[in-house]
Amino acid sequence: MGYSAIAVILLVYSGLMTFFLVPFQRRVYSKKYKQNQVSFLSVFKDSLIKMIVHKKAILAFILLSFTVFCIWLGYADAEYHYNAHSGYSPISTNIKAIYSMFGLFVYTVLLFLLLGFARTLKIVKSAF
Repeated sequence: MGYSAIAVILLVYSGLMTFFLVPFQRRVYSKKYKQNQVSFLSVFKDSLIKMIVHKKAILAFILLSFTVFCIWLGYADAEYHYNAHSGYSPISTNIKAIYSMFGLFVYTVLLFLLLGFARTLKIVKSAF
């Protein structure tokens, strides 16, 4: 798979995860923060919690699970095909699959933290 295909897949994955992780907009949260002067860190923690605990976050978890499952099956299928048809000594692609799944998980966590940071900045700016 080329770099352009990976970039397109990550772009679509990022868009779907962003849609699933960001809850629908409500102005109640910014009004609550206007009344109380709170620190950036507490708003950030509250923003991350609100991103995890809503209905669409379940779909984000399902998307992550499905993607990890597809990565594992893709590497297993490539390994089976190579071992069945090459005539060379058998290979194992388990470590590559684990690295790919770990990379996707790290990418998802970084995307989650970036979305929480952007949402926190938006709330803090609207509070002042």
